[in-house]
Amino acid sequence: MLQAKDIHKSFGESRILKGVDLSLDEGKVLVMIGPSGSGKTTLLRSLNLLELPEQGTLEINGIHADFGKRLSKKEVREIRIQSAMVFQAHNLFPHKTVLENVIEGPVIVQKVLKNQAIDEARKILDDVGLFDYQNQYPFQLSGGQQQRVGIARAVALKPKLLLFDEPTSALDPELVADVLKVMRDLAANGWTMVIVTHELKFAQEVADEVVFIDQGVILEKGNPDQLFQHPKHERTRRFLSRILQRV
Repeated sequence: MLQAKDIHKSFGESRILKGVDLSLDEGKVLVMIGPSGSGKTTLLRSLNLLELPEQGTLEINGIHADFGKRLSKKEVREIRIQSAMVFQAHNLFPHKTVLENVIEGPVIVQKVLKNQAIDEARKILDDVGLFDYQNQYPFQLSGGQQQRVGIARAVALKPKLLLFDEPTSALDPELVADVLKVMRDLAANGWTMVIVTHELKFAQEVADEVVFIDQGVILEKGNPDQLFQHPKHERTRRFLSRILQRV
């Protein structure tokens, strides 16, 4: 369902991604871990073309992009609509209610009838535990609730791929559990997901595959038990040891 090959991305003289390959089958969950500055977020954003790599190819749900040539606006759009991103910051529209935030994409971008979008949004908000908050504004919500609205907004677009960029990193510890529960439910319901996170226990529970990225390359990958319990690379072992010491 997802196939990225030989992805290269630079910012000025800094090479951030150095020939990364990534693949994921439909209904599976891939978790990316690694130190800050390793290229995780850049890779995630490249899957949604929020960053345009200089080299490599990307295929999502049969839609192909070759970064070795200039992509048309149509080609970029076709790739982008295959996925939806949940960011570290909630990025909600402050002047719109929870419900209005969730229906914005389906109504404005996908041209879904408003009544249909509202019905579907209310079902999603119920699934994430926010049905009773649909008429409130973002400033009236906790950070965890705002992040769940962000997840609901992404799900409402019905993408083939959900992308999460450290969705709990900006939250107080007591708010993390509710967001992770929603993500666990999505995984259990068969959503295809790529997640950047430092929540290793969560990763061990939901991931079908974990990749460890450092200095723009994938040093190691495997199933959670294999990578967390028996890492092969010394750099992976050092990283995991430091993260686990913080828990």
